[in-house]
Amino acid sequence: MAETTLFRNVRVFDGENEALSEETDVLVRGSTIEGVGPAADGDTTVDGGGRVPMPGPIDAHWRSMIDSLPAEAFLGAEIGYINHLAAREAERTLMRGSTTVRDAGGPSFGLKRAIDEGIVAGPRIYPCGAMISQSSGHGDFRMPHEVPRTPMSPLSRVMQVGAARIADGAEGGSARHPRATDARRR
Repeated sequence: MAETTLFRNVRVFDGENEALSEETDVLVRGSTIEGVGPAADGDTTVDGGGRVPMPGPIDAHWRSMIDSLPAEAFLGAEIGYINHLAAREAERTLMRGSTTVRDAGGPSFGLKRAIDEGIVAGPRIYPCGAMISQSSGHGDFRMPHEVPRTPMSPLSRVMQVGAARIADGAEGGSARHPRATDARRR
């Protein structure tokens, strides 16, 4: 049976009343609230000191693999190293309070499984899988020498093997890690 955590002396917002409750107890078993009201004991007891417990916020635009290091380093890094950095970033994200994330693009399925199985600490991940991007967008990981320079240039290696691109947004990079192509466009 899952362990219990008893939060004593907390005020609860129940979603029906405008006011918070008087100080009460909340018993959580595993990750499920089992009861609100006077409780005898839990495996772990936390004194809430009159505070309001709340679920962690959901980060709806998170990238476990890609945002764990700058784009230039990501492009040349070994995948095992990137996986370790992504696990560290997942734990940091959880410790910042986000208990659920939507991974907005990248190979996060292995990290999701490791978190779900309790191998590493991190938020619940809803992965999107591969990123869809326009040419030179923040999901286009071709190197500069792979992009044709003019309409009559030879096809890039990616195009020669039959890979396709689908146009999506018009942005290139993120607030934390602007792409090298951003600087070339200025």
